[in-house]
Amino acid sequence: MKIYITYFSIFAFIFATLTGCSIKKDISDTNTSTYVSLEIALGLQRTMCYGSCPSFAFEVLNDGRASLTVGRFTEEVMGRHLDEGKYKSTLPLIDIEKILTFAEANGYHKLNDRYDDKRVMDLPVAISTINGKTVFNRYNGPDLGELYSKIEGLMSKANWIAEPDTKK
Repeated sequence: MKIYITYFSIFAFIFATLTGCSIKKDISDTNTSTYVSLEIALGLQRTMCYGSCPSFAFEVLNDGRASLTVGRFTEEVMGRHLDEGKYKSTLPLIDIEKILTFAEANGYHKLNDRYDDKRVMDLPVAISTINGKTVFNRYNGPDLGELYSKIEGLMSKANWIAEPDTKK
């Protein structure tokens, strides 16, 4: 009886191994266009200064999901008060695309990556990101005020939902 159980176990193991290896899943009809790798489509970060400069970090993924970390003095930028902390929202892709198109049409991707002078300490930094290109703009950089305004306008329209650890 023991021999039959051993033979049966070996046979079952070989059968399972062979049939498991021979099963192929046809994925040729799978719609792979629904899988989008998530990347930061656009972002804007403003750093603090010794005065009352607004500070925040804003990012939008290419699927419309957005995050915002609010620092200080953001009321003027946002057009409303948000407590310091982290927020989430979803933004319309059409609005994101308008900003990306504006940036591309105005040569954003041709800009240098960094405009700075390490000896200058009290100026805030604006760090913008458009489709993988990031520009650190503190000193002697291009005037990107119109681009920043468009991004901040998009931020101000969002329905921000506070993360649980946000101060209230």
